[in-house]
Amino acid sequence: MIDYTVVTARGSEERRGSAAELRADAAAEGAFVWVEFGSPDAGPVQEALEALGLDGFGAFPVGAVHHRPKVEAAGGAVLLLVKTVWYIEATRQVETGELTMCSDGRSLVTVRRGVVDPVPQVRERLRDESFRAGGAAAVVHALFDSVVEQYDGAVEDLTDDVSDLERLVFSGQRVDRNQEIYFLIRETLEFQNAVRPLAPFAHSLRQRRAGSDLFSHKGFGDVAGHLIRVDASIETCMSLLTTVLTAHQGQIGTWQNEDTKKISAWAAIAIAPTIIAGIYGMNFDDMPELHWAVGYPLALLLMAVVCLLLHRGFKRNGWLLQIDVLESQLNVERGGSTVRRTGPGALARRIRPSGPACLRRTP
Repeated sequence: MIDYTVVTARGSEERRGSAAELRADAAAEGAFVWVEFGSPDAGPVQEALEALGLDGFGAFPVGAVHHRPKVEAAGGAVLLLVKTVWYIEATRQVETGELTMCSDGRSLVTVRRGVVDPVPQVRERLRDESFRAGGAAAVVHALFDSVVEQYDGAVEDLTDDVSDLERLVFSGQRVDRNQEIYFLIRETLEFQNAVRPLAPFAHSLRQRRAGSDLFSHKGFGDVAGHLIRVDASIETCMSLLTTVLTAHQGQIGTWQNEDTKKISAWAAIAIAPTIIAGIYGMNFDDMPELHWAVGYPLALLLMAVVCLLLHRGFKRNGWLLQIDVLESQLNVERGGSTVRRTGPGALARRIRPSGPACLRRTP
């Protein structure tokens, strides 16, 4: 037995019947049927498709997970598979489900998988007579529109996390964030794979070249524009993450170079007294300084002077200091007015002894 909804101009009615009864109700004048399955594991899915003549796309893969959305047409029927997306902010994870819609304009079969469920809100709209008058095409449009609207919240949360990560990377803290960046890139890519394959279909909808009367509903153009904007937002997140990753790897290379220079400088300072001590520790008889009264303090003084000169030289060359390069665009308030400076000349630098890196802003 199959549960389905019969929609007429007078209203909608829930029914339960065999495949033959479903076929008869779908053939009634001025009515269309909607068969909705809340899981792809439902056994009667293929039976309902065959009863309504919507099995031209092959056997429905029970329990299968589709990784990409798609649009297919066969024998006057259309299969529209869209990915549902929700974002778990606590773990920064993008999760996806799917909604499959098969329709020939007189009947509709929908199969859903995942947390996002646009069906209840569309069922509420069946109470509206003008909505029912649109037939199965209006229901397909409403479901498609509801799924695309769900993308907005996920894109907003993802964008916030990308912006937060960008601020952390450029905060001046010497923390390796490659793993966090790669993780967000992977989640953004999953989101992009759920939306990008529908972009050509969205463009064809806006140009009214979708190839099926089912998509002639006037609202499909707006949904297509919305989908294109979402795709552009995801692409922006991906571009920003790629740029941040490149910049962060450059930061890590700079940190390593700074550490190498500091180690080399301190090693050079340490080796000078070692050489002097090594020479005076040879204990040759023909060394008059060994019996000189001021030889010992003079040797210590020589070591200190050499170390001091080396330290001063390395410090002047920046090998023992850390230079914080602040943002290149600064708002400098002078006399109550704000002056914006850009370019290399506007870089504010402060030299300070080596230590934990932190970003300092010039007031």
